[in-house]
Amino acid sequence: MPELRRELGLLEAVVYGVGLILGAGIYAILGEATGVTGGSIVISFLLAALIASLTGLSYAELVSLFPAAEGDYIYVREAFDREIISDVTALGRLFMDVISSAAVALAFSGYLSSFVDVPSLPIAVLLVVVTTGVNYWGIELSTKINVLFTGIEVAGLVIVISIAGGSWGNADILHAPNGAFGVIHAGFLIFFAYLGFGSIVNLSEETEDASVTIPRAILLSIGVTTLLYVLVGLSAVALVDWRVLSRSASPLAEVARAGWGPLGSTVLAAIALFSTTNTVLILQISTSRLFYGVSKSEYHVFPELFSRVHSTRQTPHYAVVVVGLVTIPFVFLGDIGLVAGLANLMLLLVFVLVNAALVKLRYSRPELNRGFRAPFNVGQLSITAVAGLLSSLGLIAFYVLTW
Repeated sequence: MPELRRELGLLEAVVYGVGLILGAGIYAILGEATGVTGGSIVISFLLAALIASLTGLSYAELVSLFPAAEGDYIYVREAFDREIISDVTALGRLFMDVISSAAVALAFSGYLSSFVDVPSLPIAVLLVVVTTGVNYWGIELSTKINVLFTGIEVAGLVIVISIAGGSWGNADILHAPNGAFGVIHAGFLIFFAYLGFGSIVNLSEETEDASVTIPRAILLSIGVTTLLYVLVGLSAVALVDWRVLSRSASPLAEVARAGWGPLGSTVLAAIALFSTTNTVLILQISTSRLFYGVSKSEYHVFPELFSRVHSTRQTPHYAVVVVGLVTIPFVFLGDIGLVAGLANLMLLLVFVLVNAALVKLRYSRPELNRGFRAPFNVGQLSITAVAGLLSSLGLIAFYVLTW
């Protein structure tokens, strides 16, 4: 049977990771987060980055042990040897990724409507169809588009940073109108702008020397996006009053408007089109690879048909098509905020299991060859994995209590 084509090196994997993490979240969540914490949004970004890094380190070590497209599924399966737990893990990830893809497709149509009067739902469906076609065609084309669009996406954030760079001294990063609770609440909101790091592992079978390359890509992706996020947060509160940002549906466009006038707002809205398109494409790729991985004959989660690879395109073509088809119905839900919230809650449960899997494997299978080992250990116990587990549980509790 043909195998997936290994086209990705470290640079391409990092670009995929940055594209997955940046996504469209920062273009929307900044206003809401600033509204609850004011100028201390910078601290909230650092807090969210710390929490993401803890679980990111667990992913980095686990993918070095099992560099396979099925990602989370195989980590939990190897650690606990319970099919029900690993199946729920895979289904949770698939559900979350499909919902996210539909939500971002709707966001794309919303941005496009600011330029031309178009019907929202058909445009969102069309975007899913087009990105599914690109995904089907091959990883080489997908990578080229991802590199280009991620570059444009990063350029949008750099524009915001450069516009406000001379005003950073105006920002009061210790300003916290709601105290520590506001800082933590904003960190919780911002954490969801980091969630893409867990999907990098699904590209393992298309990455050269994946057991070394993917762990590096995870950590570099989190590092690059954290730098961008912190500088964007600092720039936003330096140039625009935090209360104005909190009322804006397009906070970054608001910052650009303050520095460049109407042209700045238009440029950021245009860049958001590339950002949302790129996010849908990458989610379609990573989700189809996860679906392909858990359909392998040794698992029996889904029919083996979906683990087949196209003989010339070298993509999991059946999995690609099914993921695209499953995404489309969620687009027709329109406002899927509630469902997306449940999907995020499911992903936090997956993070709990992933961190627990690393803790378990450290003791049950210490002889396994690791291409990367998470730092800060006491004997075989990974302190970062325990902290990642506890922080994920804490976010779940915070989510439930503030829902």
